[in-house]
Amino acid sequence: MPQSAIDPFEHALRRMFANAISKCRRDLDLSQEALAELTDMSTSYISLLERGQRNLTILAASRIANAYGMKLSDFVALAETYNEGE
Repeated sequence: MPQSAIDPFEHALRRMFANAISKCRRDLDLSQEALAELTDMSTSYISLLERGQRNLTILAASRIANAYGMKLSDFVALAETYNEGE
């Protein structure tokens, strides 16, 4: 589906998590490669998530939260604080 055809709510949700993944990763001074290794995901998948081009599964969110030393619920709550403008 072309990016322009994505529902605005879905786009905002992807951006919210993309911002949280990217900001937390940078705050912890982790490279995408290091995060990929910690989560047993590919670097390309991490990159796509950070650009809001892939849907984040609950399993992937849990792995990322764990890599950041957070509970999944805390990671979701943090993501909710990010808006599309960040």
